[in-house]
Amino acid sequence: MTDTRRNEARTDPGSNGSLPSSLGAFLVTPEIEPLDGVDGDGLRRTIATARRRRAFLWLSLLDPDDETIRAVQAVLGIHPAAAADVVSGRQQPKIQKFEEHLFVLLWAVVHRQDGELALGQTFLYIGDSWLLTVQRSVDGEATDLRDLLDRTPPNRRDETMKAAYLIMADLVDGYAKAAADVETDLEELEEQVFSDRTTEDHRRIYEIRKDIGRIDRAVSSIEAALRESTRHLESTKIGREEVSPYLHDLLDDAAGTTALINNQGRGLDALLSSHENNVAARQNKDMRTISAFAALLALPTLIAGVYGMNFKNIPLVQWQYGWVAIGAAIVVVDVVIYLMFKRRHWL
Repeated sequence: MTDTRRNEARTDPGSNGSLPSSLGAFLVTPEIEPLDGVDGDGLRRTIATARRRRAFLWLSLLDPDDETIRAVQAVLGIHPAAAADVVSGRQQPKIQKFEEHLFVLLWAVVHRQDGELALGQTFLYIGDSWLLTVQRSVDGEATDLRDLLDRTPPNRRDETMKAAYLIMADLVDGYAKAAADVETDLEELEEQVFSDRTTEDHRRIYEIRKDIGRIDRAVSSIEAALRESTRHLESTKIGREEVSPYLHDLLDDAAGTTALINNQGRGLDALLSSHENNVAARQNKDMRTISAFAALLALPTLIAGVYGMNFKNIPLVQWQYGWVAIGAAIVVVDVVIYLMFKRRHWL
């Protein structure tokens, strides 16, 4: 994970001065070579050089401000509508083809420090011999894309579409991993609900419900965007790579996660119903037990109340062993009542 970085951008996006220091620039040849201190003209020359060498320029931004977006937009020729999505707040996942580049917006699963799942945003602008990635972090947390590409064999990231696919696949895989974590939580919860010792925590149930809801909203949106895009990007190429095969592969992965999370939602509904039934059953059992003990105490209380009254002609009062007989009668009757309740499983 990387920390949020906010730096000042140049005030004139159209100038050829230095670009913001928050901009990570790399030449992928396919080795990833950092570029330091490049300006707008330098990046344009680098893109031209990369095209001749069948390499590409990768630019990376994390939580950029508006000026930074405009500066990079001017250098790369990004369509204004695609650039505006970065600064306009939460957007639905989408894939759009513009004249000079392909624009992809995906949500990223982020595990917050408090253990909850949150959704960040990753924007990809994929051009011929250049790739721009923009990340919106959650509490300063975002996927380390440099580490992701460094860990990938060079032949799997030597084209812009290949590198973009790795990033998109990692984001989609993040939902599968989150769904796998939910599956583990569901298994543990299922053991608690259906065990003899019912110790399930209702708060945990609703926490899992919240995670399932977030994953479901995100992955279903991504699946819809991928499904719609594969219909009109069949013949689209970025450099030498066709776009469609990558989108089809991502669609299959997203569809699998969608099916899993839907099944988990239904499974959690069943667990929630079982939990409510368990609560009701425990309450009924507790009420029976309380009623049984109340019945056991009622007879001694009644007898003690009768013999506590100030009357002379109460049976056994004048007999010196009367209290023994009354006590024995109380014990016998309570034992009979206890056995009766025990046979009916009230105690």
